[in-house]
Amino acid sequence: MKTITLLPADTYTVVNKSILTNEDRKNLIALYEPIIGPLAVSLYLTLWHDLDACELFSRNLTHHHLMSILKCNLQTIKKSRESLEALGLMKTFVKTGSINEYIYEMFSPLSPNEFFNHPVLNIVLYNNIGASEYEHLKTY
Repeated sequence: MKTITLLPADTYTVVNKSILTNEDRKNLIALYEPIIGPLAVSLYLTLWHDLDACELFSRNLTHHHLMSILKCNLQTIKKSRESLEALGLMKTFVKTGSINEYIYEMFSPLSPNEFFNHPVLNIVLYNNIGASEYEHLKTY
């Protein structure tokens, strides 16, 4: 598999594959952030923000735009993106060329019920935050 180097001039388009509610945002921070960290959550929310209210596709943007907004380098953006992909929050497609074109498909987080019944995610969350905080979140 060929490794593609992410460059500031590479473009991306965000594709909305679901609806992101205020409840989803709360779940993202409470349940996912302890696993993937604040930078990945910021990337996720920034990509959603690139979509206007009810759009299915964003305008074409560059990764330099993300670097400016998030105040981080491309390696950090790539690592954050991979974390989001690993948890099913987004999928990435790329068309290579002189300027690579990325498509970022965005998905809503799992509901709390789905999350706490997931065979892996609930265990990873428990290991990251400990028993007391885990029980507090489950009760909440």
